[in-house]
Amino acid sequence: MAIVEPNTGWTKDLVPTGIGPHEVAVAYDGSIAVVADYGEKTPGSTLTVYDFRERRVIDTIDLSPHTRPHGIAFLDNRSTLLVTSETSRAVLEVSIRGRRVVRAMDTGAAGSHMLAISGDRRRVYTANLGSGSVSEIDLSTGKLVRTVPTGKETEAIAIAPDERELWVGNRAEDTLSVLELPGLEPLASIPCAKLPIRLRFTPDGRRVLVSCADSGDVAVIDRDTRTEVARIPMPAAEGEPGEPPRSPQPVGLLIDPTNRYAFVACTNARRIAVIDLATLEVSAHIETGNVPDGMAWAFRSRAFEMFDGPLESRY
Repeated sequence: MAIVEPNTGWTKDLVPTGIGPHEVAVAYDGSIAVVADYGEKTPGSTLTVYDFRERRVIDTIDLSPHTRPHGIAFLDNRSTLLVTSETSRAVLEVSIRGRRVVRAMDTGAAGSHMLAISGDRRRVYTANLGSGSVSEIDLSTGKLVRTVPTGKETEAIAIAPDERELWVGNRAEDTLSVLELPGLEPLASIPCAKLPIRLRFTPDGRRVLVSCADSGDVAVIDRDTRTEVARIPMPAAEGEPGEPPRSPQPVGLLIDPTNRYAFVACTNARRIAVIDLATLEVSAHIETGNVPDGMAWAFRSRAFEMFDGPLESRY
């Protein structure tokens, strides 16, 4: 995992994780980051915990018998997080302090890959890659509320800032599905560039950015009209000597909370492309290690009340 200063692209720290780190979540107080160690041929079953103040890995949490952890997000300020387990068809609630799985919540679907948590922390939604569906879980009871079909190989997922819609990407049929919240009624199906794999709303909720791994670009969708308004090509990756350039294969996607920049992890290009959201053009690059993927914002807090209360922070 690389800890990068985004204004300069300087890598402050580079620390080891488990095999196959895919996604990462940062605590709201900026104290720790937790990486889902997905594994490679052998399924991973751990989380790696990094401390920003000590600048080192401080813990490894064993999720066994659950494997293939992937989508990950903090449920509270820093003590509890949720992570999917593809093989268990579940969302795991994990205690950071207790270093254990508190409960495993059934998604009722195969390949639960990415997740999104409602703003009131009462619901979690999963994109189910194997079943082509979205599951909704009540976090107060841990019970599955419903599973609704969306499209083939549903992976990308994001909740609109006003929490009136849930958008998902169906990567095997190159479509986006728009679902009404809270009922998950289907509202629209939108054609998209090839292999839509991640979704992010701009903070104002007006646009949706979609990283399209096979077409090698980022699609910009107007939320109100549900039409593509721009397509931003990512710089190609260098091929082997004597071979043509390869697709950059954009996957991970992150938007600056000030709504000025988007960061796109181009896995084949070993770099992060920085998009200026005012011009919708690539304005800079950040060099990384091999196959960059998941990203998360880290910040330090000026005023923070542990586990409860308001946050005042600077990025």
